[in-house]
Amino acid sequence: MVLTTSFILCFLICISQKEYYKNPHVIYDVAVNDSNYHIGYTFKDQFDNFQTFEMILPVEFTENEIKVFGIPSWLFNPYTDTEYNRQIRNKELNKGLFKLIKNTIEVDKSAVLRRYAETFCKPIARMIVESLEEYGRDTHRDRIELAIRFVQDIPYGIPQYSDKARHYGGVIPPPALLKNGYGDCDSKVLLFAGILIYLIPGKEIIFLNQTDHVLSAVFGEKEEGLTYVNFMSKSYLVAETAGPGQRKLGEKGNYFRTKFTAEPLDFNLPEPLPYNPDAVAVRSVTNNSVDINKVVIKNMSANYFKFQLSYDNKNWQDFNLKNNESGIFNLTEKDFVLLRIRERSKGFAVYKILPGNSYSFHWDNHYEKWEPEFKVF
Repeated sequence: MVLTTSFILCFLICISQKEYYKNPHVIYDVAVNDSNYHIGYTFKDQFDNFQTFEMILPVEFTENEIKVFGIPSWLFNPYTDTEYNRQIRNKELNKGLFKLIKNTIEVDKSAVLRRYAETFCKPIARMIVESLEEYGRDTHRDRIELAIRFVQDIPYGIPQYSDKARHYGGVIPPPALLKNGYGDCDSKVLLFAGILIYLIPGKEIIFLNQTDHVLSAVFGEKEEGLTYVNFMSKSYLVAETAGPGQRKLGEKGNYFRTKFTAEPLDFNLPEPLPYNPDAVAVRSVTNNSVDINKVVIKNMSANYFKFQLSYDNKNWQDFNLKNNESGIFNLTEKDFVLLRIRERSKGFAVYKILPGNSYSFHWDNHYEKWEPEFKVF
């Protein structure tokens, strides 16, 4: 099996999607050649630079691995509770990477990673390390951030299986996600965890299972402005990988709820890939596409972003950005510009926008307002 660095479309089997969303800058191509899937995936890293990863997956092997996942639908039919029937049912659950928890059948996340992570996720972790070494930034935090961005930018789509004789729990496993080029929150968080166990110690990762959403959290120190949860007397920063919005570690998404069930990984975890302290930077983290006289304003939400700009706080000009759209504004010979957003029953929120910076705005559904963050180029 050959694994290198890129990604693909949906071929062959039975999976389609609904509610499909893709960030405008993302390129995800899949082709079949010489009995292999050739995948090419371009996404943005945490430094706002483009990364292109490529991967080659043997078609027959990949399809056989995908077919492992899933259980017969008859497992949900009424049955007589005998020792023999329990053994048959448990065998089918284990074989399909599912488990029984308090009379509920659900995907066994640890079993999924145990089956797929080394083959389909570890090569991606290697590419992440190589990319960070080019920056001279192969750190614990940067490994997590790049893995988050890699998974977030994969197009979002809810899987729809045509095989009604089998149950998949609304999830597609890592090889199917990579082959099809999309996934929902459940599917993406499995891919993310599968990558991350080769970048940091796996004991630092937990899943956060909510009623209608799944995300993960990573062990870390509490930081002002970041969202964390407590588990086993330790703090974990939330990691929202569903996308298409780009959230950094500790930045909660629109669907995070304080009520969840924490789930640690439960299998023999691998050793993370080693750090290379002698790596020499050959690439700058600075995005040179925007110079010091310009400012970038980004809409990192699915909502339509309406705002106004002014140099004198008197004359305002209207602007708007579609979801996941960016605008570049020239501030030559100007020290700053004012940006204002109308808030419900509160008039306007006004921000001072400085040249040479990038400002991202996302919609907080809980507080029903736009919230900004910025970084220096």
